[in-house]
Amino acid sequence: MNRRVVLLVILAWTLVALYFATQAYFNPAFDMRPPWRDVLTVNLTYYYLWGLVTPLVAWLARRFPLRSVRAFGVHALASIVLTAILLLIAESFLWNFSSVRFRRDSFAQSLKVAFSANFHGSLPTYFLILAVYLAWTYARNASRLETQLAHAQLDALKMQLNPHFLFNTLNSVSSLMYVDVDAADTMLTRLSDFLRLTLERPIAPRIPLREEIDFVQQYLEIERIRFEERLRVTIDVERSAEDVLVPALILQPLVENAIHHGIANRTEGGSIVIRARREERWLHLIVRDDGGSAGAVRERVGLTNTRARLQALYGGLYRLEYGAKENGFEVEIAIPCSAR
Repeated sequence: MNRRVVLLVILAWTLVALYFATQAYFNPAFDMRPPWRDVLTVNLTYYYLWGLVTPLVAWLARRFPLRSVRAFGVHALASIVLTAILLLIAESFLWNFSSVRFRRDSFAQSLKVAFSANFHGSLPTYFLILAVYLAWTYARNASRLETQLAHAQLDALKMQLNPHFLFNTLNSVSSLMYVDVDAADTMLTRLSDFLRLTLERPIAPRIPLREEIDFVQQYLEIERIRFEERLRVTIDVERSAEDVLVPALILQPLVENAIHHGIANRTEGGSIVIRARREERWLHLIVRDDGGSAGAVRERVGLTNTRARLQALYGGLYRLEYGAKENGFEVEIAIPCSAR
C-alpha cells in the first residue's frame, strides 16, 4: 500500500510539472519561446522537490491539526521556510547539474531572480499539499466510520435474530416436555451447541455459502427432534455457488419461518426446499415450503431482519421477494456474487 501511495505521489507531481511546463512554454509574455527541455527540467526539479517534502507536510498536518491560531502559525512558518529551502536546493541543482540555457548569470543573481519570480508562486504549494492530505484523511476516516457503523448495525441485527430464534426453540422444548422428555432434553443439548457456535465463534458479516448451509443443517437437526418424519427438507446448491459469500445466518430465519408458519400447523407436516443457483454475477437463494398460503404476509422479525441486513451490506444492490407459490410460500433473495 505504501508503494502505491509513493507511485501516486510521483505521478501527481509529474502531471503538475508537465502542466506548468506547458504553461511556461506557451506563455505569450516571452519574447522568445524557451526550449521545451529547459522549462521541463526546471519544473520537474521544483515539483519533484515538493514531492520529496510531501511526507513532511503530512507529518506536520498530523502533529499540528488546524484547530487553533497557533497551529495555523506553525503551518504558515513552515510554508515560508520550506519554500525558501526548496528554492535554494532547486537553484543549486539547476546551476551545477543542468544546462538550462537562460541561466547565464552568476549563481547569486540566478538565486535572486528565482526568489523574486517564484517565491510567491511556490508558497501556496505547501497549503495545496496540506489541503489534499486533510481531504484524503477526512475521506478515509469517513469511510472507516461508515464501515464501523455498518458492522455495528449488523451486530445489532444479529443480537435481535438470536433471541427470536431462541424463544421459538424454547417454546418447542416446552411443548415437548409434556410429550417426550428425552426428545426435549436432546433438543436443549443441540440448541446449546448451536448457540455456542453462533454466539461464541466470531462470524464474519459474510461467509461462503457452504458454511451457511452447514449452519442451516445444524438448525434443522434441532427441529427434526420435534417434527421427526413430518419435516422433509431438500437442499439443492449448485457447485458453482458454494464459494460465493453470503450474509452470515441469512437463511436460518427464512427456514425458521417456513417451519413455524408453514409446516408446524399441519398434522401431516410438509416439505421445505432450499435452493441456490448462480446466474452470471448474481446469486439466487430460494426458500420454499408447501404449508399453504395465508394470504397477505406482514414482514415480521425474520423478513424485516433479513431485509435490514441486506440493505446494510449491499445498499440497493439486492432483491428480496416473497409470496404465495405452488400451494406454499416462497422467499427469493438475489445478491451480487463475490468470493474470498
